[in-house]
Amino acid sequence: MRLCCALLGVVVSAASWAASAGGSHTVPVELRRSMPFLQVLVDGKGPYTFGIDTGTGAQALVSPALVEKLGLETKGAVQAGDPSGRNPRQLPLVQLRTLSVAGLELRGVTAAVYQPSQAEGPCDGILGFPLFKEWLLTLDYPASRLTLATGHLAPAADGSVVAFRMPDDVPVIDLVIGQEKLPAIIDTRGAGLAIPASSAGKMRFLGDPVVIGRGRTISGEIEIRGAQLAEDVQLGSVRIRQPFVALHPSFPVGNVGGTVLRQLVVTFDQRSKLVRFESPHGTLELPPPQPRAPAPADGGIPPGR
Repeated sequence: MRLCCALLGVVVSAASWAASAGGSHTVPVELRRSMPFLQVLVDGKGPYTFGIDTGTGAQALVSPALVEKLGLETKGAVQAGDPSGRNPRQLPLVQLRTLSVAGLELRGVTAAVYQPSQAEGPCDGILGFPLFKEWLLTLDYPASRLTLATGHLAPAADGSVVAFRMPDDVPVIDLVIGQEKLPAIIDTRGAGLAIPASSAGKMRFLGDPVVIGRGRTISGEIEIRGAQLAEDVQLGSVRIRQPFVALHPSFPVGNVGGTVLRQLVVTFDQRSKLVRFESPHGTLELPPPQPRAPAPADGGIPPGR
């Protein structure tokens, strides 16, 4: 099970979109294990396959193979870790002259060099959440497409638009579970719905937690337990009926991952710090996960705080 990675501190240069960028731009995405992937150009070459990870606060991650192929030079390093704060490590940084996404060109992108998980299939890199700060980023999972558009979100009377914060350059909202509020990262690379094990005492469950597998983050391997909630979870105006949740033993916040998001249309507005969740039905079901082999650690590294 992959849960989001957080960060520990680095100074990076500011990337900038080409001045001619504007309007609305849509491209298809491929879902692998509920994580969206798309084709991009790097320094005018490609296309290369990059995943989209809103749980990564770096601008981008690139694989060592792509660094070698493009002849990129290392320029500095970043100290990377996950929300547990354990076992941080140093990763080299490279500078991408241009990165073209959905036909739009971004200049001066700082990328950390780290091997993306091969569990989702061949991948040359990862696009992190801060990369899209100038745009409305819409991930339409049912239609398998990404849209970058100008404009802003505004609060909605139906509760579909929710405020978020970015303590580590990743989006954190408040989930409502019964009568409790729980901070959780909206994580397109996450697996399902997870809460900290330390918060389990505040929740009601339909049964005792059971071992559902082992997972890895950048800090090491962990045992994951899970159980079905006796209460519904509210995500904006979307209700998740008594979902099965993972109980993470060391992370201090929850995680809303791909098996939830793939049933929704999700739009992020980083400038207004608002996110909209749209569902054709208004309610979601989230059964227990199917057992699978743990994925290798990923390189989520929000850039500097």
